[in-house]
Amino acid sequence: MFESSPYQVEEGSVTAVVLAYNEALRFPYFLDHYRSLGISNFIVVDNNSDDGTDALLEAASDVLVLRTGKPYREHKSNWRQLICDRYLNGKWVIFPDVDELFVYPRWPEVKIHELTAYLDHYGYECMFSTMVDMYPNGPIQDLKYQAGDSFLETCPYFDGSGYRHVPLKGAGGREFNTPKRHVFGGARERLFHHRSKRKPHILDAILLSTVFRLQSKAPNSPLGRYFDRRLFKLIKDGLPGVDPLMSKVPLIKWRSGLTFSGGVHNIAQEIKMAPDWGALLHFKYLDDFSIKVTEALERGQHAVGSRFYKDYESHLATVMNVGAMSKSSIKFTGPQVLLECGLMRETSECRRYFDKATAD
Repeated sequence: MFESSPYQVEEGSVTAVVLAYNEALRFPYFLDHYRSLGISNFIVVDNNSDDGTDALLEAASDVLVLRTGKPYREHKSNWRQLICDRYLNGKWVIFPDVDELFVYPRWPEVKIHELTAYLDHYGYECMFSTMVDMYPNGPIQDLKYQAGDSFLETCPYFDGSGYRHVPLKGAGGREFNTPKRHVFGGARERLFHHRSKRKPHILDAILLSTVFRLQSKAPNSPLGRYFDRRLFKLIKDGLPGVDPLMSKVPLIKWRSGLTFSGGVHNIAQEIKMAPDWGALLHFKYLDDFSIKVTEALERGQHAVGSRFYKDYESHLATVMNVGAMSKSSIKFTGPQVLLECGLMRETSECRRYFDKATAD
């Protein structure tokens, strides 16, 4: 897999490292979006796709394709880490899935190399991002999405509320040092994940609306993090038992030896994270959703024994036939709407930096 000649990237550029299986439907618009951000180098690990993904990618001059049949579940972290250690040490790297569009404060005017220049200016080594599930206004089965169509025009809605900003449960909260907290909730939890060990009570409501609200800041000191986890223990049994993470650390200035938890949700080492947040707009709910769920269950290569896909399957008919809209649904019109919901953050130093850059 890594027998190719040395791979060179331009100084100051950002490389996208992507893992993919059967994504011919999404890749054309995915590539268009990231090229529009200023990405000119893609390294794609193709996990033996059989839908034409390999031919589509090999026709693209800015994509290096590494094809492998090894099990995704066992090797996904190693693939990312080996690629970055070999080719991208000291470089900025973004790790999107093919159904994710990265956006950030000042997008689309500010290009991604300008964003990383800002991060470098203040010594930040990574950027936290929420995951925002996007969906259409109507039944998913009625979509007629074609490769190359805009994801945003097809699925422009998201949940504007119903999130929390909390530590990880159990060992994960102790083993991984970046980030200190994650975001949970949103459309995926509303639609698919409802189990908890007990009924919510008043203390849950108080802490979720104050300490653990989306706009709350994560404690940075070890002592603050200890008390953060202790407070969280008071409410965790009232929350869904197997709840999907709705945040990642997708943009990183790579340094050799960094290790992921599996996906790019957590990094074992503590690295300096920007206080600004981006967002990964997540387009799982196209009209191939039912096919993708069946495919994932048959492959058995996803986390928690494909538990989330089993939850999807049990609610599949409702989502496909009725859709995902609710009273919390908001139409995406740009970064400002995410900033207003707390799903994106822009600090005053970020505003000053780009205001000055614009003025100059």
